[in-house]
Order: sequence, then structure tokens, then C-alpha cells
Amino acid sequence: MKQFAYSSTTAFLAHHKVLSDAATGRGDTHPLSAEDNGTLDEMQHLLAALTPEERTILFTDQVNGGRISGEQRRRRERAQLKLHRLLMTKGVLRG
Repeated sequence: MKQFAYSSTTAFLAHHKVLSDAATGRGDTHPLSAEDNGTLDEMQHLLAALTPEERTILFTDQVNGGRISGEQRRRRERAQLKLHRLLMTKGVLRG
């Protein structure tokens, strides 16, 4: 698998969502190549360092008609910061 790098945590999460959707047949996607499967596996391995609750809050779309509570926002921001630090440590983020 080739080394991947992202400009932001948001870009990493967006790429993960696209690959996950393709792997499960959701959305208007095409089957994953072997390289894409390898990338998704590596991304999931990185995300495994987060707690299940942190992963859930990162991948849960906004609730309550597009609004999230202050507590939910803080939890998401903490999970994003933890992921950002992890990705920086692993050399996955540029900058």
C-alpha cells in the first residue's frame, strides 16, 4: 500500500467515509480496488486507537434537525483533536 497524507483531519474522515460507503455498497459508489481496500484497512487500524464512543461521534451526522448540543459539539471537538494528534504522530497529516 502506498503512503497516504491528508491536509486535515476532515479530509481524512471524508476519505474514510467514501471508502467505507463503497465497501458496504452505500451511495453511488464503485467496488473498491485492492489498493483502496488496503487504504481502508489502514485507516480503520488508525481509528481503532479511538474509543468506540469517539468513533461514533466523529461519524454521526448532525442530529436534531441539523443541530447538535453543546455537549455533543465538545465531545466531537475532543475526538477530532485526539484523532488530529494521532494522525500527526503517524505522519498521516501534512503541515
